[in-house]
Amino acid sequence: MITTRNYGMTQTINVIDAICGAGKTSWAIQQINDSINKTKKLAFGESLEQEKFIYVTPFLNEVERIKDATNIDFVEPEAIKGYGTKLKHFQGLINSGKSIVTTHELFKKLDLATLDNIEEMGYTLIMDEVANVLEQYDITKSDIDMLIGQRTIAVGEKGKVQWLDDEYKGKFSDMRILAESDNLILQNGVAMFWTMNTRAFEAFDEVYILTYMFEGQTQCNYYKANDIKFEMFSVHKVGDRYELIEYNPRREPREELYNLLNIYQDSDNGKGNPLNSNYDSRKQVNDRQKRGQLSTTWFKNATENDLKQINNNLRNYFRNVVTTDNDKIFWTTIRDFAPVLKNAKCKFNKKDDRSKDNFVPINARATNNYADRTSMAYVYNRFINPMERNFFKEYGVIVDEDKLAVSDLIQFLFRGCIRNDQPMNCYIPAERMRTLLKQWAEFEI
Repeated sequence: MITTRNYGMTQTINVIDAICGAGKTSWAIQQINDSINKTKKLAFGESLEQEKFIYVTPFLNEVERIKDATNIDFVEPEAIKGYGTKLKHFQGLINSGKSIVTTHELFKKLDLATLDNIEEMGYTLIMDEVANVLEQYDITKSDIDMLIGQRTIAVGEKGKVQWLDDEYKGKFSDMRILAESDNLILQNGVAMFWTMNTRAFEAFDEVYILTYMFEGQTQCNYYKANDIKFEMFSVHKVGDRYELIEYNPRREPREELYNLLNIYQDSDNGKGNPLNSNYDSRKQVNDRQKRGQLSTTWFKNATENDLKQINNNLRNYFRNVVTTDNDKIFWTTIRDFAPVLKNAKCKFNKKDDRSKDNFVPINARATNNYADRTSMAYVYNRFINPMERNFFKEYGVIVDEDKLAVSDLIQFLFRGCIRNDQPMNCYIPAERMRTLLKQWAEFEI
C-alpha cells in the first residue's frame, strides 16, 4: 500500500495522479458541474452561495474546452477596455466573485494582493498539470555582489531577496518586481531563483492538481521544501461517473501501454551503423560519460560531426526504418539545438510557429493536438539543472532524477497516438531514457 505523504501546511493539496487518459479532466468537469446542486460548507453552517472556481490549464484551446464542458459561467481574463491587462481583468473578476478559467502563464503572475482577495472571496483551485514553480533568474555572481554592495538589495531569512532602493530604475527593474512580490531567493550567494509564492496554494479553500507521476516533478519537490501537505489520489470510472480512489500505481496498465510502443533498439555498438543510438565520436567513453550522452552538457560539448550524425539518424529513422509522413511525426530535443537537428523529416520553424512544423516543446503537457501522430523521436537525456538540485538540497529535499526523467518522457509520449491505445513508433536514442522507460513499465520506478 502506498503511504500518504503529508508535508505540513494548514490545508492539504489534493493531487489527482493518474495516467494519461484515465479521466482526470473529466472528473474535474464532473466536480464543477456537481457543485451547482451543492451548498457551500462554512465553519458555522451552510451558505447558498455557488462555489467559485479558478481553473488553470497550460493552453488557450483547453480554456475553451472547459468553458464549453461546464455548466457554470467561467470567464476568461482578457486585455479589454476598462480593465487594461489580462491581470487587471483577472483581479476585477475576483472582486466580482466570478469563476475563472485561465492559463498557467497568467496564474504565475498573481501578486500577493490578488491572492489575498482570492482567499477573502473563497475559491477552489483546479490546476490541470503542474505549475512552473521554480526558475533560475539570469544574473551573474558579480552583479549579485554589486547589488548587495550598493545596498540595492539585501538577503534575509532563508535567502529571501529584499529590495531596498526605492529610486532604482536600472536594468534589474524586473528583479525589483519579483523581490517585492516575495518571490526571489538567493542560494549560497551564487544563484538566484524565482519561486512561486506559497500563497498561490494557501489562498484557496481547496486545491486539486491533475497530473501524472507527481513525485517525479519539480512541484512535488517544491511542496516538500515549503512544508506544503499533499495527499495523492487516482481516478476511476464507475458507470458514467468518475470517482477518486486511493493512489496505487500498481493499478496502471503500464505493461499494456509499453507493449504498444515500437521502440527502436540498436544492439550494434560500433560506429558503422548510421542509426546507432549510442553513437559518440569519442574513442573511449566511460560509464559516467555514457550515462550522460544526449544530456544538456553533452549537447553543449558535442562536435559538429556528432550533431550531424544525430541529424542523419533522425532523417533515416523516419524515412527508411518506420517510413512516416511528416504530418504523422512529432519530435523534440532541447530548444537551442532544434535548429541544428531539423531536416527533411523533422521540421522546425525558426519563428516558433508550431503550426508550420512537427516539433513539440520538450515540456509539452495537457495537449491533444498530436493524438494522430504515429511516430516520434525524443532526442534528450533528462537530468535536473545542478543549480536546482542544490537549491532543493538546501531544504533537505533530495531530487530523484530518474523519476524526473521518466516522468517527462512519459508525458511527451502521451502527446501521440498511444493516448488512444494505438501502436506508436519511438526513437529514443539515449540509452538511459530507454532503460528508465522499461523500468517504469515493470514498476521498478
